Amino acid sequence: HWNSDVWRPYYGGRIELAPYKKGQTAAFNYPSILVPRELAHRFPLDMYVDPVFQTSDAAQRIRMRGFTLFPRLQHKTTLLLIFSGQPLSGLWTGLRQWLDVVGEDFKELPNTQVFKLHCEEGWFNRRTHQLTKFQLRRQVDESEIWSTFVYRGAWKWEYEHALHLYNKDLPVVLLLDAVGYIRWHAVGLPTDEATQIFRSLAKRLAHEKRNFT
Repeated sequence: HWNSDVWRPYYGGRIELAPYKKGQTAAFNYPSILVPRELAHRFPLDMYVDPVFQTSDAAQRIRMRGFTLFPRLQHKTTLLLIFSGQPLSGLWTGLRQWLDVVGEDFKELPNTQVFKLHCEEGWFNRRTHQLTKFQLRRQVDESEIWSTFVYRGAWKWEYEHALHLYNKDLPVVLLLDAVGYIRWHAVGLPTDEATQIFRSLAKRLAHEKRNFT
């Protein structure tokens, strides 16, 4: 069912997005400009996530509780990488490929942060989220246990649309501004063009005048 109709509704067709061809794994559906905030999707306010942090220490268990991610997206420029755990959409596959190319440069920009979010549709995944967290915890570096999250709530069309979660086989890369709006996005594995655009726009966004209205 993949065709241009899938993403034509984005921005009312006012912003051109990189096209998709059936079977494509290279990055697609990304703009060549920062999406103006008045057109951009805001990260869902009601999306609860769990940290991958795990402990049997009763005194520490409060730190394992879920929370809404939106407040943590405030006041910093955020690179959010979303993965499903499928072969090309994993911590050590699609996400690693993106971070190897753009991660260090992004972290050197002022006031930035990098988050990773496991997100996959289906009741089975919600039922097994503790196992998912356990498996991810073993893969995540100690320094990243508070920046890697698991979503275990109901699947909502609004989430799928805003966060570009329409192809579980591929990773999603989102660039958010300091008030939680998604100003750039891509689905798929990094390409020279997509990463060059990301670098340029991330630098511009990190230096964008703060406007919290």
